Amino acid sequence: MVDRDKSSAKHLRAQQAKEFLISQIIDQARRENVLLSEVEQKMLYFTESEETLSDIYEVNEQFEREYDNSVYEKKIADLLRKAHQRNQQESPTANDHWKQAVAHLRKEDHYLLVMVDQSLQSASDFWTDLKWSSVLAGSCIAAVVLWEYLDAMRWVPRRISDIPVRLWLLGTVVLWMVVKFARMGAFGDVVKDVFVGLRNSFPFAFFKKRKRG
Repeated sequence: MVDRDKSSAKHLRAQQAKEFLISQIIDQARRENVLLSEVEQKMLYFTESEETLSDIYEVNEQFEREYDNSVYEKKIADLLRKAHQRNQQESPTANDHWKQAVAHLRKEDHYLLVMVDQSLQSASDFWTDLKWSSVLAGSCIAAVVLWEYLDAMRWVPRRISDIPVRLWLLGTVVLWMVVKFARMGAFGDVVKDVFVGLRNSFPFAFFKKRKRG
């Protein structure tokens, strides 16, 4: 029963988040006089996991026949990006609200997330990613050279030198990807949930009860 209630609450938050983001898209389109057809608006609700609108599958078939996915996604992503920027200018707490909505939406599978992710990837991010990718590649090469030198000089502890260099490199790449996705808000409240779970785990809960006692 508890799990069902949690699932229902999570679904409700995701739906509220979707409604909020869709309202922002439509409002931004109105402000810019950007035409959004009925099909384009309904496709914002599309998800393969459940039937959100009574005619959503018919709408999807019409969309596939008459529209270009890439053009549509770019159009919606641009509206989302501008709506987000406008929100930030209008309210100091808007960014937190926006991130929270995206985090709730990520807990389910929605087509709208494709456009959300594109909206978070601005044109300047390409050069930022290129710069940091170059730094990462250069650092990896320098690390390999330094590792080989220190290992040849017997300055690296045996237990560490036994770890393959490719494993270190893989860890570096994974860390970079984690940081990148975290910047995009891809993890939502995962870190918070993990922290809460640890706090309520046996060791912490035990000492907490002892302290209260």
